[in-house]
Amino acid sequence: MKPEKPTSGDIWSLYQKTEDYYSKELWDAFKDDEKYYELEFKGDLRIPDEYHTEGIVLPTARDMVDTYVDHIDISNARVFVNKYGTHDSDKESADMLRKFYLGTIQQTNVESDISPWRVASKHYGLHGLGVFKTTWDKDSDKYPIRLEAVPPSNILPDPTFGDRNYVFERYKRILFDVKRMYPYWTNPKGKKDVDAEVEYITYWDKYYRCDFLDGQPVLRIRGGVDTHKYGFIPYVLIESGLGNLSPEASPAKRYVGMLRYIFDMLRAESRGFSLADIVLSRAALPWGVIEGDNAAAVGQIQAKFGTFTPLPEGVTIKEMVSPVPPDALNGHLARLSYYISAHAAPNSVRGLPEQGVRSGADRRLLIAEAATRYQYSRDAFRHGTSKVLTNCAKLLKNKLPDNVRVWARTPNEEFNVEIKKDKLKEPFTCYVEFAPISEQDEYVRHDDLERLVKSMIVTPDWARRQMSNVDAEAMSRDEEKMLLKQSPTYIAFKEQILQAVLQEELGEAGILPPPAGAPTGAGIEEAGRRIVPPVPNRAPLGSPENLQNEMEGMRSQTPINPTQGMGGGGNR
Repeated sequence: MKPEKPTSGDIWSLYQKTEDYYSKELWDAFKDDEKYYELEFKGDLRIPDEYHTEGIVLPTARDMVDTYVDHIDISNARVFVNKYGTHDSDKESADMLRKFYLGTIQQTNVESDISPWRVASKHYGLHGLGVFKTTWDKDSDKYPIRLEAVPPSNILPDPTFGDRNYVFERYKRILFDVKRMYPYWTNPKGKKDVDAEVEYITYWDKYYRCDFLDGQPVLRIRGGVDTHKYGFIPYVLIESGLGNLSPEASPAKRYVGMLRYIFDMLRAESRGFSLADIVLSRAALPWGVIEGDNAAAVGQIQAKFGTFTPLPEGVTIKEMVSPVPPDALNGHLARLSYYISAHAAPNSVRGLPEQGVRSGADRRLLIAEAATRYQYSRDAFRHGTSKVLTNCAKLLKNKLPDNVRVWARTPNEEFNVEIKKDKLKEPFTCYVEFAPISEQDEYVRHDDLERLVKSMIVTPDWARRQMSNVDAEAMSRDEEKMLLKQSPTYIAFKEQILQAVLQEELGEAGILPPPAGAPTGAGIEEAGRRIVPPVPNRAPLGSPENLQNEMEGMRSQTPINPTQGMGGGGNR
């Protein structure tokens, strides 16, 4: 049941209470996340003032977050949609919906300066929260559905648990732009400078919307609260799972990124490296002292190869050797690097070597175990993307006045179709998979399906349906056509037709057809033994058939033992 429309005063009061809940603690935590990711913490290293300019901030924080983002896998999207019946119209609706979802991803990525999935995944790893906003852009001449990645620091969601009832979004706008966009706005705070900042706040729930500029509602409707008719809240919040739902419901503990609890170690690592660099830069150059009664009489000493500078009587030069920085400093840096990597991104998932790896299988096992740190976050981001796409489908069905045209070109398929609103059937669901374009991963996927088919555990039709880029029904039809063309009955019938056509053409041309019967030598066996053996019927070297036969011969007919290669060669 649609609830009663709230007043703008009620919404403003709700905003103030929501802002108090999120308070300064969460915003300060988000600012610290940004400061350490942007490597702007040199002033916190506690280096002596005379060496402050020589401090070095290591890019470890960026490496940790970017590694996390790279493992979210936002490339090569595949979308699967279930059909809700056995009728042909149900299949058509499911396929049209799948193309709409895939085309929405493709067109948004192509037409945006930067993919909103990349931006949201960066917020996802940095703050522990990624936010998508889906709205209708009626003024767009390209694609009417607008997808944005909103910074989490600009969002104030409903703090209650369970279904979210509303979301506030806030940011700053310049007074000059506000007056052009809202000429009827009365400027309640009396700001005069054209570059003065005006606070813009927008409220969305499932049914209503309200916008404020410096606390004044600005929608041109009575009461300032409008019905948007989307049928959903246009924000999707995806949590990374790195935080915790604490007993006191602290938002700063709920929305946690990769860096939140290693700020001290990041400072210590950069401070230790900076001190080591300062000491080494001064100890690396040779220096010494001049001793003797006439030391003051020594002038400039030329340090040139093959040149000797005479010294006054009784004067000697003593070279001073600075001690090498203690190994404890290097050991401390190594320990810091280990702790940071263990917490955020182990070396193996960053493409770096690991100690104690003794075989390829052992290394793959280490990489797989290290990557489990991102497993939930990767799955949650896929599920959040599914919700974003279903919101786009609802927007098309409920709000957009016309059909839309989508196109996509992926490594596996291409299309350019018109999505018809009346063909889409609710409820809208989908499953999204971001599959990395890896030859090894694709080979393993296809090889596993091939083994399942050969062992008759599954049918070829089922195996085809597991690959989103393959039209299982079209493949079945093509397979039936191929089998029909290879059947002896079809070949004999085709030969009869061709023979009849040939006879007719020869007759019209006045050419007598050859007499019926076997040609000379046909069907007669040679007497005696062959001088040379017959030519074997084999595929030419280098041909696709030859390569396929070689791969078939090299492929193991049994699955790989999961413990193979883990012995490491130690038992000899």
